[in-house]
Amino acid sequence: MKVFIWALKECGALNVPTFTNLRAQQARLTKEMNIQTTHHVSAQSNHFYANCPSETTRLDFANPLVRPHMSFLPRVGAPVSEFYDGGKCLELDEKALDCGQLMWMDKENAPRRHFYIRELARLRDGRFVIPVRFVQDKNVDCLDGYLVVHYAATDIFVVRDHALIRVEAKELQDNVVDIERETEIRINDSAPSWVAKNRHPVRAIAAQRPAYTVRLMSWSDDVSGNKSKQYNAHTNVYTANINLPHDKLKQEYFVRFCSTSQHASSSEQLEILAKDTGPDRWHTAYDCALHEEVLFRLIPHVFPADNPQQSEHTSHIGGNGNKPCRACRIGGTAEEREQEEQYETFFQPGRLRSAEYTVNEIKSQLWIAGLGVQDTIDLMQSHTGVKDKTAQYWIDILIKKARAMQQERITSKTTMDPRLKDRRISRDPQAKQDIKATIMNEIQHELHEWLVQQPPHHYDSLPLDSPERHALRPGDHYNVLLGLPGVEIHLDTPCEILHTFLLGQDKYLWHTTNSPWDKRSDELFASRLRGSSVDGLSLPPIRADYLLKYKNSLVGKHFKALQQVGAFHLYGGLCPDIVRDLWKATGELGAVLWFSKIRDMDQYTADLEILIANVLDIWAIIDPNRILTKNKLHILTHLIANIRRFGPAILYSTEIFECWNAIFRFCSILSNHQAPSRDIAVTLADMERFKHQVSGGWWRNSTGEYIRAGDSVRAFFKENVTLQHRLGWVEHVSLPEGSVRLEAQAKRCPSSWADATQSLGEVQPPPSSISHAPPASAAATNSGTQWQHCKYLISQSTDVCKPESWVFFKAIRLPQPETLKTCVALQHSSVMAGRISKILSPIDGGEAVAIIKPFDIADKCDEYLNMPVLTPHDGPVCLVAPKDVLFIFNAQHDCRVCGCSATAPEAIIQERLVTARTRSAVKHTDKPRYLLNMHALHNGDLIRETLPRNLTEPKYYIARAYRQAKHSQIARGLHLTGTLRRKQAAAKAAETRARNKEARARADAATAHCAPEKEGPRVTGS
Repeated sequence: MKVFIWALKECGALNVPTFTNLRAQQARLTKEMNIQTTHHVSAQSNHFYANCPSETTRLDFANPLVRPHMSFLPRVGAPVSEFYDGGKCLELDEKALDCGQLMWMDKENAPRRHFYIRELARLRDGRFVIPVRFVQDKNVDCLDGYLVVHYAATDIFVVRDHALIRVEAKELQDNVVDIERETEIRINDSAPSWVAKNRHPVRAIAAQRPAYTVRLMSWSDDVSGNKSKQYNAHTNVYTANINLPHDKLKQEYFVRFCSTSQHASSSEQLEILAKDTGPDRWHTAYDCALHEEVLFRLIPHVFPADNPQQSEHTSHIGGNGNKPCRACRIGGTAEEREQEEQYETFFQPGRLRSAEYTVNEIKSQLWIAGLGVQDTIDLMQSHTGVKDKTAQYWIDILIKKARAMQQERITSKTTMDPRLKDRRISRDPQAKQDIKATIMNEIQHELHEWLVQQPPHHYDSLPLDSPERHALRPGDHYNVLLGLPGVEIHLDTPCEILHTFLLGQDKYLWHTTNSPWDKRSDELFASRLRGSSVDGLSLPPIRADYLLKYKNSLVGKHFKALQQVGAFHLYGGLCPDIVRDLWKATGELGAVLWFSKIRDMDQYTADLEILIANVLDIWAIIDPNRILTKNKLHILTHLIANIRRFGPAILYSTEIFECWNAIFRFCSILSNHQAPSRDIAVTLADMERFKHQVSGGWWRNSTGEYIRAGDSVRAFFKENVTLQHRLGWVEHVSLPEGSVRLEAQAKRCPSSWADATQSLGEVQPPPSSISHAPPASAAATNSGTQWQHCKYLISQSTDVCKPESWVFFKAIRLPQPETLKTCVALQHSSVMAGRISKILSPIDGGEAVAIIKPFDIADKCDEYLNMPVLTPHDGPVCLVAPKDVLFIFNAQHDCRVCGCSATAPEAIIQERLVTARTRSAVKHTDKPRYLLNMHALHNGDLIRETLPRNLTEPKYYIARAYRQAKHSQIARGLHLTGTLRRKQAAAKAAETRARNKEARARADAATAHCAPEKEGPRVTGS
């Protein structure tokens, strides 16, 4: 910064502040913004600093770039595409309603009225209603509530029935305050208990201010603080405001840093989240949309992370334990898992865990630890799968204390309990054992009382009349997430597709496939992979040589590419048929998992169940033991419940948090490493301050007035793309649907229609309006028009479609009926598939036209890869308006059937120069047979909506009726081989022990033989 200021002065810039003045101004702004970095001491006496989530979330209300995108009501009757569409936001039990949006505000009518759930309200038609929840139904605010009968003579209100009704919220006219002004409200005895209170308690807290509920996504993991290969372990916690749409949440701008520490675990740091969130913890913010102060509270909603971190979140022993699943209770010893009944449980979700069950198990372990027996604790943890990181800290202490106290009171003769010194007791062994048991029980109670008072700095801060002073507490003694209101942690740690699918299933499959390959096979697959078309995949060009050279060190983006195109290139003996079947099943499942919008949840989950079953069944055939040893495969079975609860799996993918780690590393590198937790938190708090102010956000100055940065500062952020990128903001400027982009001036090649379409054969020019005019209104009006080439067009789905791109389009000029014999009927009769040949635009500025070669889709999928087959249509090309192009898709040449060879030499390019070195490349034949790529992630949902169901409907690899029998057969074989393997391992271990014993004996004998003889007494004298 000093160098920058010096450079400005040297360049002659005016009014350049001194470095001291600059820092003083920054300090003043930071103080006014009041994002406090606070010091914390965990229950395990670890010190760290944190920026509380409420401090950064309140900025969203005051930021005009963020506030318009915040949605507080769950949505019904719409495709599931956001967190607020998921089942968790729509639950109707009392706890869920208390943690949801409590209030709806009438913004249209003055004065504004606030309506709360479980309060009496009156509709415009005079009916009385008690709202239960507020929702968005087709983008209209609505309320779900109970109708109430009003007896005017006695002023009694009673719930008519328990059937929910739904009415538009704008029909609300009077809230409970308005009604109380007119009449007295009394509840008769027959009304349900939840009608007992007239006013919601939050109404008094809000004091006529709007009250909002903000839901948080919390992520934590271990991250290196270095950019070098030397690992510098930090444990980080980030949050995100999921009231924002996913389109925003996938930007780094919306990731919020909470805390980091080289010492405190995530369980310790998440105590800050617990203290800052909850149904009864309200915070103040300035709402730039309402231009007034509002109240908000934070409710943790979901905790995505990799699988080891999620096991820590759920107090689970981990994927290598006998009970390997954090969500259910499947498992057992290796021998037990191989039994038919136990083996079957791994192919479906088991009996679910609950926070109550886990807490009871942890308390039992803490109680048993007072006996000082480690083996008992290990057995309990192994049997239940419950192992809490916070509780384990205290368990280790309790065991040491218990053993020391038992040594003092039972074993040591000098400090032994007087009851054990009685001579009469020594003659009665049973009585002596009873007294020892009594003493051990006393020690156990003493240690439990001691534990309740730990840690002292937390215990002393509790009110004297608090019941928590007499019980074990979440955060202090066990996982704080097990006690969070609104959180069922075993359900709220969903399957994360980056670590579980890409770095799990895809990684296992890739290793199984390439392990037998030699160098020749590697080169063959690489040459085929280079020939893949990536148009319509949203992928950069595939670096095939890199993938094969470092095939054991790939990351998520590499597996995402292989998953979409790998199955096309495994023909010709590169892998067994069963492995290729697994590639097909993996690609089909991956394409469905990456849906961004689910329009029919029931059909989607039914399809997902089949696709997951196929992956697991094929693995069971290839390697029966894989599903028992690789827990990520079983975790896939919980995806169905996760998606119903939260929405599409990509919503809680952790890729954006992993990307944001780069920002953390810069802060870590620039720290002086004396207090890295504090330095990083302060730096990132200052970054939040700068980001908020330059974005035009409001804040309260030292005089109590709400202000924001000037017009020039706000304009600088809006116009400076470099600054936006540095702050992680992406301004989505979608080009208009149907628009085109001309080629560079030198490539436009203006020419007549005949010359522009010469390579396509005889093509009739378009009519004046190709969307509506009949084809017969031919070329006369366009004979003198000059046409120029376009680089791309924008489809209805905002895809960039270039020449040679595969698209679905609305065919205005339809082919002749007799030529449609092999063309399958799509969902809409006017929709066809084709490949763009040229995009032409008239020089005079008229409507552009896309010349598309239509392709027929066979009525049956290709049996080898189970994908629709595309063959050229016999009719003429179609002239299509760019706005009638629906969306892009990916298609691959069917090289296996067409006989494409990988022997053509291709020059290798280095440093952007063509070298004399060559490599083999695929030479595609002229046979025009293509496969519609059903493994593609981009537009996977649109492809399945457009194609007929018979081409997309998943089918069981093993018929559903025979799956269990097949699993039983596999389990019996696995049990035989497993028993033999364990016997061989035991025999080998015994042989090794005997050999080591014999070696030690020989060594001892050799040592004794070589030892010098002892000298006798020396005799002196004559």
